[in-house]
Amino acid sequence: MKPSSEPLVLKSHPHVGEPHPLAPLWRAVQVRLMDSADVEGTVVYAGPKDWQLVESFVLRSAA
Repeated sequence: MKPSSEPLVLKSHPHVGEPHPLAPLWRAVQVRLMDSADVEGTVVYAGPKDWQLVESFVLRSAA
């Protein structure tokens, strides 16, 4: 699996153990919040064969 070219759009902050929204076999193993105008933070996902994937994310406001 390749990282998304755009940040993931999530409804709430991700937590360790949660699945990737597009690939349920990948689980969050680390969440980093950032002070950035562009992204809320990054999530490290672990997948098959001990592969890791780092994705940026933004939060979508519940309107």
